[in-house]
Amino acid sequence: MTEQIKFVVKELNSTLGRNYDLIKFDALNEKQLLQLLVDLLVNFNAGEKLDINEDEPETVSMRLLEMLGSVKYRPPANVEPTYFRTQLLAGDARTIHHVLHWLLTNKEQVKNTAYLAKYLKIPDIPTEVARNNTIQDMLDLYQNLIDEFKDVHKRTRMLRKESAAEIINDIKEMAVERDIVIKRLENVQVNLIDVSNKEELLSVSKALRYQQEKAKELDSQYETQQSQLKLASDQLKRYLNVIHGQSATPKSANEAIKHLQEEIQLNNYLVKEKLPQEMAHLQKELNIMQTIAMEQHPTRSDLVLVQDKIAVVNGELEQLVQRRLAAAGPQEDKLAPFRQQAAVIRRNKDASAARVHELAATLKEHEATLADLQSQVRQLLGDTVLRGEELKKYVNSLRTKSTVYKRQRANLSTFKLVAQTAQKLSQVRQEIQPLADKIKPVKEEFQSVQQQYEQKKRVYEATSINITSQMEPLKNQVKELTDQLSNKEDEWKNLRQRITKAESLQEVVMFEMKNSMQSPRKPSKMEALKKKVVDVEQIVKNLEEEQRVISSRQGEVEEQTRLWENTLQLLRCKARARNEPAAGQGRMHITQHSQMLTLT
Repeated sequence: MTEQIKFVVKELNSTLGRNYDLIKFDALNEKQLLQLLVDLLVNFNAGEKLDINEDEPETVSMRLLEMLGSVKYRPPANVEPTYFRTQLLAGDARTIHHVLHWLLTNKEQVKNTAYLAKYLKIPDIPTEVARNNTIQDMLDLYQNLIDEFKDVHKRTRMLRKESAAEIINDIKEMAVERDIVIKRLENVQVNLIDVSNKEELLSVSKALRYQQEKAKELDSQYETQQSQLKLASDQLKRYLNVIHGQSATPKSANEAIKHLQEEIQLNNYLVKEKLPQEMAHLQKELNIMQTIAMEQHPTRSDLVLVQDKIAVVNGELEQLVQRRLAAAGPQEDKLAPFRQQAAVIRRNKDASAARVHELAATLKEHEATLADLQSQVRQLLGDTVLRGEELKKYVNSLRTKSTVYKRQRANLSTFKLVAQTAQKLSQVRQEIQPLADKIKPVKEEFQSVQQQYEQKKRVYEATSINITSQMEPLKNQVKELTDQLSNKEDEWKNLRQRITKAESLQEVVMFEMKNSMQSPRKPSKMEALKKKVVDVEQIVKNLEEEQRVISSRQGEVEEQTRLWENTLQLLRCKARARNEPAAGQGRMHITQHSQMLTLT
């Protein structure tokens, strides 16, 4: 544990620029330890700055747990997560020391994880909001960007891991490839000497290359348009499903009539009851607001007066309600459940009307969005879209053109290899030149460092051998001194015990001497001990005398016990004989001299 704390203190001083030692670090209280943990996580870019003393405890606990989760910290397996969180937020020293040791041991991994967590975190969106098609499309795009970021980051890390030796090997391989390309060019030039229409073939190859590049651009444009068309089609299908799910068309005439009747009833309710009630309510609120706006600003006394009036009116209202309940008959009590049901139905009707109004507004929004998507589709694809046989004919023509293109490409493959190879060779030369310029000083520095390393290594090995040879006698001497020290410590302990015992005896002797010199002499230690010995001997004698008496009476006691047991047995027999029917009368007498019972 001490080694871990030393490691933590050393790494904290180097990472955060602190000046801790073991004593200062051990003297930190709970809040200071939590602040130190937060500062370390902020240094690793796992979160924003926090102040333990000023921020709210709930905010601190939530942010601290989020930062630990972003660096993928897991508590020990033998500790429950709830207990760990409680101890961590309470500032327990052992828990925070364990977290600090893990963070500083895996420093590079923590930094990389914290860097990725900022860009790979998916926002927490409520389910109701995520159902929106626009939000869903944005989430899909966000997920695609996250995947792309992962690939780019992975490639970047792989490129960073490449060393100078790998770059040198790549340059050597490119140099070998360059020689191979030069040889091929020479062979091609030899083969082209007897070709008469060489210029014409080169011009044709250039035109072919231009057409190939144009075809690639058209293919990429076609793929882009196809992906956009697919995305628009998926969105269109989702919107259509939403619209059809909200307003499904009836399957028969009766269902259509029933649907229209329901719509008419709903519209009548909205026009005759719902909207007039809302208008009346709004008119009342408007009148109240106008009245308040026209009146002067109320004072404290006015407010108190209004509150008194409200209290009086409430009291009168309660009295009227009590009178009505007292005067109400049984018929009115029977109608109370029906009135409650009518009120519930009315509230349900109001809620249903509000829901219909919201759904109608949502339907209008989806219809507007559908119209926009349809206009976008028309802009992308035009007014005419190939379908059925026309699409098949177009595909067949593309296949024919592709076959012709492949045949022409096979005829001119030789010239295309030469042009591409020359272009690649020039690009490789341009790319290699700055790398070669950069590698030369690096290579020279590496060679000088390598020489220094070899020299330092030889010096280190020689020094290590000398130190090892000198350390052996020193180790033996230290071992001997350690053994002598342990022996001396044992002797000192024994002497200390003897001295303590002698001091106690000396105190007793001094006391006895002082006591003997005093005129009213107190009993000495020896006399007191002798008196105790005499008392103990007397107690032992008394106990031995009692033991002898008990031993002498043991036979009599046993005999008396046996006689009383026999007597009890005879009495039980007599009681049983009295209870049972007997053939004749009997009598019992006891002889005193023999102490026996005789039953006749």
